[in-house]
Parts: sequence; structure tokens; C-alpha cells
Amino acid sequence: LDARGTLSPMSLLLAGLLASSGALMHCTVHQTSSEMAKGLLSRSSRVIAVERSQEGPRPPRASVAESAALPPPPRGSSGFGAGIGLRAEADSAVAARGTHEHALLQPGEPLVATKQRRGGASAGGFGAQGGKDARGAKDGSGGKSGKAGKAGKAGASAGAVRGRPRSASTLFDEMQRNGVVRIDGALRPDTVTQLRAAVDSERARAEAEVEDGGAFDRTDRFADLVLLENRCDLLMPLRGAVVTALHELLGDGAVLGDLVEELVGEQGVFNELACLISEPGARQQPLHPDTPWTPRPPLYAAFVALQDIDLDMGPTIFLPGTHTKEAHTAFYGGFLEAGRDKMGLRIPPIPEDFLRSRPVRLSTLRAGDVALYNQQVLHCGSANRSPDRVRRQFYVSFRDATVADIEARASIRPALRGKLTFGEVRAELRGRKAGGGGVFEALDAADADADITREVRIANGGRRAGSSNGPRPIDIF
Repeated sequence: LDARGTLSPMSLLLAGLLASSGALMHCTVHQTSSEMAKGLLSRSSRVIAVERSQEGPRPPRASVAESAALPPPPRGSSGFGAGIGLRAEADSAVAARGTHEHALLQPGEPLVATKQRRGGASAGGFGAQGGKDARGAKDGSGGKSGKAGKAGKAGASAGAVRGRPRSASTLFDEMQRNGVVRIDGALRPDTVTQLRAAVDSERARAEAEVEDGGAFDRTDRFADLVLLENRCDLLMPLRGAVVTALHELLGDGAVLGDLVEELVGEQGVFNELACLISEPGARQQPLHPDTPWTPRPPLYAAFVALQDIDLDMGPTIFLPGTHTKEAHTAFYGGFLEAGRDKMGLRIPPIPEDFLRSRPVRLSTLRAGDVALYNQQVLHCGSANRSPDRVRRQFYVSFRDATVADIEARASIRPALRGKLTFGEVRAELRGRKAGGGGVFEALDAADADADITREVRIANGGRRAGSSNGPRPIDIF
């Protein structure tokens, strides 16, 4: 491993060998490349033993002497000094697993919005195929729609959400049941246009800032991903169109903001601020939860579409109801503790019967719509098969401050990490609307200062949200 924890050719070779033997397991809890390598090194014997116990005896492997007599691997494939080729092979194994899992799933239906009335459900609801508030047709292209009504405020503190809040919204109840909800029209069309342009310009700026000799480290501007080819996880600044979008998403009276307050309370941590970009050719990812099962969900993420998303563009796939202890146990082949593995490795085989049994919802959103999900629910990014359309998915996430010791990623710029609670974000948005504010500007100034960013990064050691140590993790979604 190099100083940044990047996989060495030896580690990548090991990953490739384990992939070819069927023993490579995909990430389920976010991890760094160094953790993946250490996990593979420390667990390879145990995993292969488990696999053998499930599949019966396996032919003996070639001895070291016999292996030495074999012809060398092709240049750039799986030999030493061919790190890029090895990473590509490891990614191919992960993508193959995702493709296998996808073939097992039921035909998906669009994730649709539900009517929101305080204290009880109305027409529509999860998976509803009609109603004025339900958007989406079987082909994922969408249909007539109506904006979701406002959920109102409830649970203004973390203590208010330990059970079902008084007068809980319909969306809160839906989230408890299914682990994912859709909110239509959360951003105005003009805000979507401005934010999409800001994402594109910020990506170019960030690439320039992290080029060789640039002022910033790549991890200051981009998060790492499994299956990174044709994907980008861009860490966004706290200014301009981003702040405008936060006003509409999280400000007083916003449906998403009110629901987040019900779920994590005012003390919930503003955990992530980024945009996932999926370009044509991005491959199918394996199913995964972002965090292991715990009695109280630690994290919620909101994906905001910055353009209409159809089936060809790789919509996020959700398996509703899989945020439960029972679902995680089945997903991990009866071993719930495998989901708590800090190295993020899952014991094979793929739980085929379990995957076949679960309903599937596709996040075929319109521009400005939101999919908010409990990060324990199983999900994945599907392949972008379009010839020329890029999927940009702006996202924010929030961590419940009452849940401790959860290994979770934080795709947010170092200068912003852990600096704001949800209540402070709302207070700043409220103050700015009244002509005050200034907190966002101070944080943005710190973020623009390479020296401050470097000091924060070194002090944090690339720490995870809610973790006391450890380097920056990899994410897949």
C-alpha cells in the first residue's frame, strides 16, 4: 500500500486471484482500498474454507514450484507492475456479481410518491400505481404528476424520534415500513438547471485543483467508489446554486426538510454534500446496504435527480423492506455479523432465493424529484446503457447523532465535515432568508484555503462519520 492507502500491484493481484477462485466478495460497508487489501489478506483462508464447506471438496491448487513453471500473465492483466489492469480485473469481478444479482431480481416498478397527510395515509402510498401524486409508468418514463403536499413539522429534537413522533407524517410511516420514499418536485426547474450547471463547472474546477502539482489532494474534492470507471463522486462546495438548492430541499416547510427532522432531529449531523455522476458505460453495481443493521437507523440519504432518469440511464435500484434484521440476516446467508465486518466483505454465495423473493423499485425520477432512503436498505446503481446521457444525482445525507460506533462514509469536503447539525443548517437558511447568515460563507472560505483543508484532512486522518479512526472509505451505490 502506498502512503495514501492505494492498493499495490500485489494487493490487486491477490484480489484478482480471489476473484478468479470465486472467493472475492463485494463491499457492503464502506471501506478504503487499504482495508480491502487487509481484509482479503486476513480472511482469504477463512473465506475459502467456508466456501469449501458449502460447495464440497475442490481440486488441489498448483504448488509454488508448479506455478512458477506456468507462462507469465499477459502484460497489463494480472501480473506485477500492472496495477491498472489488475484493478480493472477486480472491478470486472465485482461487476459480474452485480450482473448476476440483477438477473435474479423481479421486474422492477417505478418508485412513486405518496400523498402526505398528517397522521394517516391517503391514496397512493408505496408502490401505488395510480393517484394524482403517483408518477411513473411501467417503462420508467413517468406520467402525469402532482407535487407532494407538505408534511409539516414534527419531532423537533432527537428525543422526539425515538419512537413514532406524535402526529407523524405519512412519509415517516412509509419510511419505517419500506426504508425508502419518493418526494416529487422538491426542486424548482430553474434551480435544477442552475445546480446541474454548477456540478459540471465544479467538476472541471476540482479536476484542475487536484492535478499533479495542484493545491489540493484528490480526496479533498472527490470520494472514491467501487466500479469507478465512468462514475464520479464529486464533493460539492457550500455556495451558489448548492445553497439555493438547500433552501428548497431543507428550509422551513420543505417536505424533505420536515421529514429529515422527524427522522434524525435537530441534532442530526449534516453528513454529506456531493453529486454522483454516472456516465454512459457505467456498470451494474452489486446490491448492498450502506450500513449494517442496527435497531435504530444511523443514516438517511436524499438523492436528487438533476435531469429526468429513465431505465437506460442507470436508475438506483431499491429493495423495499430490506432494512430489517431479518432481511440483513438472509442477505448475508444467515450470518448477520458478516454485515458488521469493518472490512466490508461479504461471504458468498449470492442469496439467490432471497433476491428472487423481494419486490424491486426503480428510482426513475424526474428532474427535481428526490428519493430519500434509510441507508440500511439494500440498493445499488444500475448500468448506464444510454449512448450519450449522463446521470447527475446530487445528494445530501444526515446521521442520527444518538447512534454510536457505526462505520459510515462521509462524502463531504474536509472543511465541512462534522461542522453542522441539521438544526444549524435550517437556522442558517432561515437567517439568510431574513438577510443574515454568514456561517456558510465562513465554511466555504475555509474550504477554498488549501492550507486549512490540508490541516483538517491530516487531523481527521480521513476519518469516517461516527468513527474514531481509520482512513477514508470507499462507497458504492
